[in-house]
Amino acid sequence: MLVRLSMENFKSFMKRNDLDLLATGYEILNEINKNEDNILKGALIVGGNATGKSTVLDAIKFLLELLVWQVNIYPLKYACLFNESEPKTLLEYEFLINNSTINYKLEILEGRIFKEIVDVNDKNILSRMGETAEYINSNGTVIELSNLQTNQSAIRKVYFDTKFIDNDILKLWFKFLEDSVYIDQSNKKVNKAIGNSSQLTYFDYFDKNGTDEFNKFLNEIDYNQNVVYTNQYKLDKVQFNRNEDRKDIIMKRKDFKDFGLPIQLESVGNETLINVVPFIIEAMQNNAMVIIDEFSSAFHNILEEKIIKYFMKNSKRAQLFLVSHSTNLLTNTLFRPDQIYTVDFIENIGSRLNRVSDSKPREAQNLEKMYLSGVFNGIPTFK
Repeated sequence: MLVRLSMENFKSFMKRNDLDLLATGYEILNEINKNEDNILKGALIVGGNATGKSTVLDAIKFLLELLVWQVNIYPLKYACLFNESEPKTLLEYEFLINNSTINYKLEILEGRIFKEIVDVNDKNILSRMGETAEYINSNGTVIELSNLQTNQSAIRKVYFDTKFIDNDILKLWFKFLEDSVYIDQSNKKVNKAIGNSSQLTYFDYFDKNGTDEFNKFLNEIDYNQNVVYTNQYKLDKVQFNRNEDRKDIIMKRKDFKDFGLPIQLESVGNETLINVVPFIIEAMQNNAMVIIDEFSSAFHNILEEKIIKYFMKNSKRAQLFLVSHSTNLLTNTLFRPDQIYTVDFIENIGSRLNRVSDSKPREAQNLEKMYLSGVFNGIPTFK
């Protein structure tokens, strides 16, 4: 699980900012919103437009791109353009994997990976400077890496060369990253490590898993529809045919004589439900991260809340990271105050993260009203 993320000179974040996932002293939602290691099952990020909310998710996305996705990395696109000098971009990630702590640090200078460090339980495993690096395997043997590309991760190269057959902790860490998914909901894009690509569609999920788990989710939240995955469906005037090797989703209503429509004829909300929620369920089962930008796109407020409650209740070591403009999500029935961050953009400083728990709201207070009144910052200003 992700324990902490630190950013400095990363896109709109000029100064160091931390996203902390260690639970504080709040007792609310203790049983479902954090795990036995006191790590929170994710975070909600809110704020005005163009303040840097999505940039927080970009820092996690960058790690997935760099280490496990089959994409070409361009570190320069993550540089801080608000700083007139050419400062180093600093990124630090801390994970807890199978009771072991992994610290991963990156320095990027002039669009090039300059420094890379991997520590496991405070013991250095990999050190990189420029185009060369040293990896220390479990036997204590030092393996030298040279001629590293400026956009290439040294630890990723070790992974592809060895599959970490000598280090079970690093192997589990990479599996955690490979199982994680990034969803750009407004653009209907789902990204995950899948062979030679990182683009997913709902076909990938239903071809592999069928509909049982998804229908279980729909039933648990009392949704008035179920799905079938088929290449042929006929009901009165509605007829759907596909060739034998291509199935598709039919949404069947419970309240109108079991009426069903192909997903292409359904509402935008149902299309989004099919495009997004299956991968949330899969990440929950794999104990991985789900990162969703513009979570509120096409979902009713009540449906948003039900998805979040389902995740927190049924996940074990998975984490859900959301950017949303829905202030109804700012409630102690969904998130603890230490899971909520607001973002401001401040002249000459850049983006700034504010953890709601730092303001010490009481458990009985209305977080949404407090946010809208400016208590937690992150309110857009219009002049």
